[in-house]
Amino acid sequence: MIEMSGQYNWWIVLLSLIIAIFASYSALDLAGRVAYSKGIRKWIWVVGGAGTMGIGIWSMHFIGMLAFSMSMPMTYNIPLVFLSIGAAFLGSLIALVAVGGKQLSIRRLIVGTIFMSGAIIAMHYIGMEAMEMVEITYNPWLLSLSALIAIVASFGALKLSFTFSRPKKIRHIILLKLGSASVMGMAIAGMHYVGLEAASFYMAQYHNPLINGLDTSALSIVIAIGTLCIQAILIFGIVTERKFIKQETELKGNDYRLRSLLTHSIDAILTLTVDGRIRSLNPAGEALFQVKRNQLSHINPIDFFGEEELERVREYFLTVHRTRQAVSFNTKVVTLDKEMSELNVTFVPIYLNEKLDRIYAMTKDITRQQKAERQTHHMAYYDALTSLPNRRSFVEHLESFLQDDKGDDLAVMMLDLDRFKVINDALGHNTGDLFLCAVAERLQACISPYGFLARLGGDEFVIVLSHFDHIYPDELANQIIEAFDTPFQVGSHDLSTSASIGIAVTPSDGNDVESLMKHADIAMYSAKGRNRKKYQFYSKSMGQKSELRLVEESSLRNALVNQEFILHYQPQVNCQDGSLSGVEALVRWQVGEGELRYPGDFISLAEETGLIVELGRQVLDMACQQAKKWSDRGHPLRVSVNLSPKQFQSDELITTVKEMLELYKLDPALIELEVTESMTMENSTRSSWMITSLRDLGVSISIDDFGTGHSSLSYLKDFSINQVKIDKSFIDELTQNVKSDQITSAIIAMSKQLKLHVIAEGVETSEQVDFLSEKGCDSIQGYFYSKPVSSQQIEENYLTFDQAPA
Repeated sequence: MIEMSGQYNWWIVLLSLIIAIFASYSALDLAGRVAYSKGIRKWIWVVGGAGTMGIGIWSMHFIGMLAFSMSMPMTYNIPLVFLSIGAAFLGSLIALVAVGGKQLSIRRLIVGTIFMSGAIIAMHYIGMEAMEMVEITYNPWLLSLSALIAIVASFGALKLSFTFSRPKKIRHIILLKLGSASVMGMAIAGMHYVGLEAASFYMAQYHNPLINGLDTSALSIVIAIGTLCIQAILIFGIVTERKFIKQETELKGNDYRLRSLLTHSIDAILTLTVDGRIRSLNPAGEALFQVKRNQLSHINPIDFFGEEELERVREYFLTVHRTRQAVSFNTKVVTLDKEMSELNVTFVPIYLNEKLDRIYAMTKDITRQQKAERQTHHMAYYDALTSLPNRRSFVEHLESFLQDDKGDDLAVMMLDLDRFKVINDALGHNTGDLFLCAVAERLQACISPYGFLARLGGDEFVIVLSHFDHIYPDELANQIIEAFDTPFQVGSHDLSTSASIGIAVTPSDGNDVESLMKHADIAMYSAKGRNRKKYQFYSKSMGQKSELRLVEESSLRNALVNQEFILHYQPQVNCQDGSLSGVEALVRWQVGEGELRYPGDFISLAEETGLIVELGRQVLDMACQQAKKWSDRGHPLRVSVNLSPKQFQSDELITTVKEMLELYKLDPALIELEVTESMTMENSTRSSWMITSLRDLGVSISIDDFGTGHSSLSYLKDFSINQVKIDKSFIDELTQNVKSDQITSAIIAMSKQLKLHVIAEGVETSEQVDFLSEKGCDSIQGYFYSKPVSSQQIEENYLTFDQAPA
């Protein structure tokens, strides 16, 4: 036999290498595609992929054989050629099935490697045997090396294909696949060319060139191009399907996200058809509307709305159709369980291909929020006790009416209860609150048909009366006054009160809230001062008087700050020997040089404004200072100081007296505090405690105007007092009215029995002095001896000093 030699066409070698790389790339993608496909699609990929891989590997071998040219033309045995193709297909098929799972075990990988490498080896050497008119012998070492390369290449290809097919994101995945396919392609090509090197070719002994065989020269280019086209089509199909799958996955992902959103949303979401029917609703919607999915076909939106509300919702629904925009609004619905809910609804249109497909109703339950807002609004605009509108609500209501400026009649009526403080202090705040609620209810019954009622605070109410078509302000005021004639039943108490009403009308009394309130308030105080159970219209003279009062109050405050008050002292003379037994301190306001204002000009104003407490403190301070001065100069003289009702009820009185005594280091016996019967009537228990506490400090207590109150005798029994002061009204009629003589005599005799000091005030005649002395009165005070004079005149007229004070 003649050994034949050959040479390689390197261009065809390069072409075979390209086909090997294409086939390897197909193998990498196909194995992964099979692993993650299901059903019929998986078997399509298995069969089609096995055929494509087999053809790719076989064509690489066939073209590789063409690259090796020998001295004689080569022909191939057609049955053996198809057998080599069948071997490549069958091996690829089994290998793809073996690795076609989501988990690649070692066993599956080994089985796949065996069949894939077996397919490559069988295809190669069966193809070699298909060569006619030659005999082939093989170098066993190179043969073994080519088989080893086939096994390693198959193992690497299957392992890499499974790794790259995992559903995870790897950067530059295409470049990695191309790199791996290039390595695999060169390995498969290397196996082929090592196999060729392992073969020695000999011309057959019976060479017959006329034997029909497969002429490769005509088909070689066609096979190469066809194989490349098949591989390209396969890769294109893989890439295209991957895009479709990616899009499908994204659509499924979006659908899953949407379903998850609908399922887990805490807000109710309804899917509506374009004609407004409920197509579906999420679990939150089922819970909100108390509807099950199997009930949707029987549900009509009108079931959740009243007719009026349904019309409003339908208008919003149509707005979405017209504007192609989402709309949001608040509404009320009634569930199938007849529960009322308040919702915020947003209609969102969904379009497909520019056509309205459906409308989502995104609903948020705002029942609690709306309730909280209403509660906040009620707290801000309504009185917590009576539930009437409060000051803010009244101001906004009045401002709104005034801003309309229609020229309609309007009156502001300020109302204040009489004796409310007495009721509140006597029965407690709880009863006082219930009493105010009862008053508010009765007022509302009188006023609601005509006007607006609000509570400003305390016992003050305000009425806005507009359009005097049905009733005039004075008529309404009379109705209110008459309504208060019936006592109020509060618990076990029948409580009576009356009302003072001040009225201001537009435009004469003002055109703004501040002016109308101010003038109505002035008129109310005028009505309270003149006569209870009365109403009063505002007049300019009231305003002038009120302004004058403000000026007086300001002047009084400044006088207290600048300490413009001084004391005059009226002597108290001993009836037995005519000596000075004490003095009463009387306050004067020194306005200018030599000009004095007397208590009648400012005491009532000080009482009303509360400045009386500070004034009383200053008077006590000056009295203690003067008593200390006289005591240090050898004339310890008792000084009497009058207490006002507010000063006596103040918790600071005891502390103030104690501080004054300590400040001047004054003997407490030199200070006498005068209280009246009326100032202790409201709370006799507290008054008794207050008098006892003052006595414990060492000061004396005198009852002023004794005999004019309603419980004079009880004072002598219940209160720890030192002195009784007979009122001037009894003294004025002494020696002229037998009853006055008898009452005065009885007071003196009774006081003596109780060992109380007795002093008569307002004594002006010698007959009065003689009568009082005869009856045993201890001291006398009045114009008969002296008017109130300065401390200097007291010293000049009654006191003698051995030397000037140091």
